Amino acid sequence: MKGAIDEVAAIDGKFAHYTTAETATKIIQNEEVWLRSATVMNDYSEITHGLSLLKETMSSAVGNRFYSQLESVHNGIKADIERELSQLAPQWLSETYLACLSRHDPKEDKTGRLSMWRAYGDVALVIDHTPLTSVSDNFGFFSMPVQYLDHNGINQWLQRELEGNSTSTVVASLCQLERDALVERVVELFFVMAVGIKHFGFSEEKEWRIVFRPTGYEDALLTRRIEIVRGVPQPMWALPLRHDPENNLYRADIPSLLDRIIIGPTSYPHATAIAFRQLLKDAGVEDFDQKVVESDIPLRGLA
Repeated sequence: MKGAIDEVAAIDGKFAHYTTAETATKIIQNEEVWLRSATVMNDYSEITHGLSLLKETMSSAVGNRFYSQLESVHNGIKADIERELSQLAPQWLSETYLACLSRHDPKEDKTGRLSMWRAYGDVALVIDHTPLTSVSDNFGFFSMPVQYLDHNGINQWLQRELEGNSTSTVVASLCQLERDALVERVVELFFVMAVGIKHFGFSEEKEWRIVFRPTGYEDALLTRRIEIVRGVPQPMWALPLRHDPENNLYRADIPSLLDRIIIGPTSYPHATAIAFRQLLKDAGVEDFDQKVVESDIPLRGLA
């Protein structure tokens, strides 16, 4: 995950949040982004897909090798890990909150991505990478790229980690930990894998996500409330958009954050563009008139 973060930062990469014009308006006016329950995401197999693949992999020969190495350090550790997982996995399904973005290609600056318009809405907020590549887990949330893997993909990753005696492998570092810390670290690793693995059919989305688990520390930064999204009332957490280094938010204020807004296929692109220029002006964005573009994909507004 760190390698992907470093890569994005090195090329000054951008991300795009594809959403409805209504939601984009709320994001700018309220200066916040919503982290919604994994149970209401467009991919109805969020987390369950990753958990299923993990269960299959850890029951295979390569999974047995993984546990054998841990057992050589702490006898009976496999049972401890599986017991902890059985208690926490249901919580992961019901109490994980996500905000989903897409890696943005500069070639899409004037168009956006057609598949994303068809699936998610008619506005794309293209943003600077800094808030995502600098965020930490201090308040229970972190950012990460999504991996599009099947069973073989996870098997191959774990196989690489088990090969050789390099002290830099995940398995080698785990074996250096005390028993309780090892259990905690393995469970955390499995959570990250479960929440960060999606069906390969979604790979064109190039998704990157902000992940949040309520921990008790969130009151310093996030706010929980009920909102109605597309007619569905649901719990969510609001993450403020501001420059707040003390809380590990860097350049997350609207003027620093927004690179551009792309208006996608819609029945009223010109009126929508005018409205968003005014929203950016009200938010204190310089060159607001240059930061809103209408997608030139020759497609009629989506129904």
